[in-house]
Amino acid sequence: MSSTRAQGEVHAVVLAAGIGRRLRPLTDERPKTLLSVSGQPILGHILDALIATGYERVTVVTGYEAEQVRSFCSRYDRLAFEFVHSDVFEETNNSYSLWLAREHLRDGFTLVNSDTLFPTACLDRLREREGSALVVDRVAELTDESMKVRVEDGRVLAIGKGLDRAEGEYIGLCKFAPPDAAALVRCLDDLVEHDHTNEWYETAFDRLAADRSLGVVEVHEGWIEIDDREDLRTGQQLWGEV
Repeated sequence: MSSTRAQGEVHAVVLAAGIGRRLRPLTDERPKTLLSVSGQPILGHILDALIATGYERVTVVTGYEAEQVRSFCSRYDRLAFEFVHSDVFEETNNSYSLWLAREHLRDGFTLVNSDTLFPTACLDRLREREGSALVVDRVAELTDESMKVRVEDGRVLAIGKGLDRAEGEYIGLCKFAPPDAAALVRCLDDLVEHDHTNEWYETAFDRLAADRSLGVVEVHEGWIEIDDREDLRTGQQLWGEV
């Protein structure tokens, strides 16, 4: 791999601290990201996609059943791992998890939610895209649970579950170039400083979108964020498990 490639194109951050309460009892003793889909844990699909598209380094934020996550990652000798642990994963949301990894963000990074299955081709398009961008589904039916995105002229104007007008859904996969990554860290610092540790990290994205150019990469293939049993069944269908 060329050493001239930007950090955001070789370094991924995977947020894997959550419990997965809606999937209990499947997650009573196993983190959600290690649940099997088509014969392989969700995290395995993610790491395989990162390898296939040329990533070299992965920072994993752990929390619930951290040792299981670390042990699984040890199987992947083609990736260099660093781990950041949250001791307060039960009381905080993913904005705090991302903030914990702040020292790994400023040079640029690709962010992956560890409960999202996505096509490798989509990750490749994101990696090749210049600048910062969010992967957005422009055709999905939006619900109250959707992380909605308002888009104009290929730029993200706003993001949040409560948007009254939106043109798509953010799928939990994005990339930040170094200048925007540094600005994002400042937004995350502000959330933590004001004790807003239960916010989604998209709250910081929304603030950033006001004065930063966050582009859009569209996902044209099947993807799924796995929150409950129905999502797990959908993931198994999309990824070929009968």
